[in-house]
Amino acid sequence: MADVKYGTPEFYKEQFLDFIADAQADEPHYGDALVEGFILALRDWKEYHCKQVVEYDRIEQRVRQALAV
Repeated sequence: MADVKYGTPEFYKEQFLDFIADAQADEPHYGDALVEGFILALRDWKEYHCKQVVEYDRIEQRVRQALAV
């Protein structure tokens, strides 16, 4: 994977290969957990970014007050 450029489809293919390897035909709960884990990760990132927007708004207000804008 060292020669795969970050951010390309090939890069993400390599990333997903590790996850997909956990899916087992005789143990379908692993695949279900993989999907649920992806959803949980998306929720966590969304929550983080929502909190960041609130903080950016707070900082913007502080700057506007300081500059009397």
